[in-house]
Amino acid sequence: MIKTKTAFGIAASVALALPVLAFAAADQEAAMKDSNNWVHPRGQHNNQGYSALAQINKGNIKNLKMAWTFATGVNRGHEGSPIVLGNMMYIVTAFPNNVYALDLNDNQKIVWSYFPKQDPSVQAVLCCDNVTRGLGFGDGKIFLQQNDGLLVALDAKDGKKIWE
Repeated sequence: MIKTKTAFGIAASVALALPVLAFAAADQEAAMKDSNNWVHPRGQHNNQGYSALAQINKGNIKNLKMAWTFATGVNRGHEGSPIVLGNMMYIVTAFPNNVYALDLNDNQKIVWSYFPKQDPSVQAVLCCDNVTRGLGFGDGKIFLQQNDGLLVALDAKDGKKIWE
């Protein structure tokens, strides 16, 4: 009887969550159709890291020069690729997993930032340094998986925490 109730509870939770997940996925899919956006850690779901943009090519790549930099103040590995959506770039640091939203049309101005509160002792049990693999996007939210295991949804426009 307990197994049946547990199975029913899990099935009901999944059924209620599916419409929310489907909407978030549709939001991401729509954003991916614009090749100027980079809303998945590897660009698209196929994980190739390929951009269809043609401004940089084999003939002119040797002429690239750094245009700007942004220092996060965190001196650990930054392994998560940024998310670019329209004129906004979202980046996340290694522990303590600070998130920044930068306006690419306004001299990379910080539009908002989020500084999570985490117990520093979590660093002792992290594998492979104190890094994160990046942010997620969907349903108008930026998703942060903190090193302490907490999943946080931030409003992509203003950075306010929606839920955790």
